[in-house]
Amino acid sequence: MAHDTLAMPSEVVDLYSFPLPGIEEARYILRELDWGEHFIGIEMNPAAGNRDIYIYSLKEAAQFLRYGTAGMGLSTGGKGAISWFDMDKLVAWVRNDLRDPVLADAIAHDTSLEEAYYGKVQKLGRLIDMRYAQLTDLVASADKQ
Repeated sequence: MAHDTLAMPSEVVDLYSFPLPGIEEARYILRELDWGEHFIGIEMNPAAGNRDIYIYSLKEAAQFLRYGTAGMGLSTGGKGAISWFDMDKLVAWVRNDLRDPVLADAIAHDTSLEEAYYGKVQKLGRLIDMRYAQLTDLVASADKQ
């Protein structure tokens, strides 16, 4: 795997297997978007209030969910926060702006199976991590050749 991705547990990888895109398609999905193509996530913090987080790439979406102050959606303690995405808008952004219908379909399907937001964001984070790892590995392999 690429050095800045996470190794997915085998049971997670077995849950979902994304078809491999072509190299140019992978590069296109991984690109940084321009202003107006961004997605807005919200970091909700009881002490500091809500803060809009502008997301311009699949990598930034993964980082917001996994590494932000609200790692994988939720953080505990007195200063805990929630990373919030409107799932329908996120699916539309992934499909129409990132141009990754495979990931968009997976997010729509898997998050619809969960009632609680925590369950949705856990699945969302895993799907984004897996797709990001797959695409970065594919591009890194192509660049080595």
